[in-house]
Amino acid sequence: MGNQGSRSPQTQCSASQPAHLLSDRSRGSVRVRAGIRSWLNGDSRRRLLILLDECDQFFEADAPRFDQTKKLKGLGSDTKDAAKVVFTGLHSVQRFSKLASNGPFGHLAQTPKVIGPLAPQSAAELLVEPMRALGFEFKDLDLVNRVLGYCSYQPFLLQMFGHRLVELMHRKRTRRGAGEPPYEVEVTDIEIVESDAALRDGISAAFKDTLSLDHRYDVIANVLAYHARHHGLEVRLSDTELREECETYWRKGFEQLDTEGFRAYLSEMVGLGILAPNHDGLGWHLRGPNALRMIGTSHEVEARLLRVEQDCELQESIVQEGRPELPDGRPAPLTNTQLDDLLGERSNRTRVVLGSTATGVTDVARTLRTIAEPIDGWMLPPVGKPSVYKQELTGGRPRERRVVISDFVNYREPVRPETCREAVDLAETLLPVTPGVTRSVVLVTDPAQLALWRSLLTGAEPTSAAPVVLRRHDHRSLRGWAQRINMFHTEDRLDRLHELTGGWPLLVDRAHRLHEKLGDPDEVLRRLADLRADRAEARAFAESTGVYADPLLAAGYRALNDEFKDGLFDLEGAVSAVALKIDDEDEARWIVNCLDALQVLDREDTQLRLEPVLWECVALNG
Repeated sequence: MGNQGSRSPQTQCSASQPAHLLSDRSRGSVRVRAGIRSWLNGDSRRRLLILLDECDQFFEADAPRFDQTKKLKGLGSDTKDAAKVVFTGLHSVQRFSKLASNGPFGHLAQTPKVIGPLAPQSAAELLVEPMRALGFEFKDLDLVNRVLGYCSYQPFLLQMFGHRLVELMHRKRTRRGAGEPPYEVEVTDIEIVESDAALRDGISAAFKDTLSLDHRYDVIANVLAYHARHHGLEVRLSDTELREECETYWRKGFEQLDTEGFRAYLSEMVGLGILAPNHDGLGWHLRGPNALRMIGTSHEVEARLLRVEQDCELQESIVQEGRPELPDGRPAPLTNTQLDDLLGERSNRTRVVLGSTATGVTDVARTLRTIAEPIDGWMLPPVGKPSVYKQELTGGRPRERRVVISDFVNYREPVRPETCREAVDLAETLLPVTPGVTRSVVLVTDPAQLALWRSLLTGAEPTSAAPVVLRRHDHRSLRGWAQRINMFHTEDRLDRLHELTGGWPLLVDRAHRLHEKLGDPDEVLRRLADLRADRAEARAFAESTGVYADPLLAAGYRALNDEFKDGLFDLEGAVSAVALKIDDEDEARWIVNCLDALQVLDREDTQLRLEPVLWECVALNG
């Protein structure tokens, strides 16, 4: 059910569903399902297709248990698929349905259908076939391609253009008198429609309606339009450059959005026909000159960017920070957005996971297999020897969703840094040999691979591989997990859980195991508090964060501790404090960057603070 004004849900459904199923508003879900089964059983030819539009907020409200979604899903199993439900929407629909093995989506489509620009042949048919049915033929193929380009292959825009073209051709035929069809569409006809100011405004408004679906879309598109107007349409911006530009105009909208979440927005905008794909990893730009034209003139773009802080509203989403469960009930170390980014689309891509024992890096490979292996059409081949890894990079069959995982964390023997670096290079150079075959490569690393971390986090070396940094839980993800498994129900307990664990996955896992053993949330919280009083436990936890993995990292952390203790500081202040300690500003900037990736810093708006749980554990050991 989409945006239907003041129409009630009953009115919206009455046109497509049997009236007696909707006659009693107080009817519970059990009675509704029984009524649907009864109606379907009345005639074996009957089918019921329920189309639900704009479902993002529905999923957000139904998370994390998805009680209502499960009831809708149950319609299919109850009726042997004679009744089906189709969900449509943006972020939540796409991401929840992809990451579905443990949720209510497990037997729904795992590859959401992106509705965006049509393929060239389909777009041409949408334009040419209706015109032909009305007796109009394009004089040559170039005119068809001209219209397709003008409308950016978007079906709705093609329909708008086609409607105006049909009106023009009818007027032209009337003036010239009745003749025999087909009537020829000439270049002057296309030019007249293109010059129609009302059509241009309508197409531009429809395109901007797409951008207004999420204000982050709007800011990203206008930032790229600004660069296209000033530097040329083909000039690209990297993920980092584009993110920084967007944050300059709308800090609130982008400062809390993680790297993977930002990439998810860019991927969605490719699907919507706004951005060109970035398969080669060289950067992002608009899809073409027509997209630039529809966004606006140079003056309009600049004015829009200057109004962003006043006009844009942030739409918070549970789906981005939520985490699926592992089979034993523990939350996964990866957020939904990170999983979406790692599993990828049907393209060749490389992702490198950066994490520590404290952020759950040892569970990453298992999480990916738990999520993807039960889904039909997904292949996650086992990779052990380098020769097998090379073989899987180039192998595969068309239409398979393949994820090649190389887990450098759980190897029995330490992995040499050059081996890990070579794995990245091979993933970029050894591509599938069979046309139509793609694979996502996931390399899992810990602080033993700091040389690779450095090149990925600083952009010191050109590569299409992108880092995925494991993070601590925030309040929202902890709450969602606690609700799903019926633990720590009250807000006071959740606040205390976050305070005692710092959101560190290692400590949240400990809380889960203690709750399984004790069954008493208050006793669990008391046991967690003991960590701060046990020197050996505190030292072991500090080491698990990776802060002692390298002498320079340890020196950097000590410098921040000496200078700021548990107080607030900004990024430049942190770099200065570390530079004074090691006498090298460039190295200091890298150290602070790495400590941030290790999650040892808390963010409060534009300020930083040493994460309290780790800070207390380090202080306990002097």
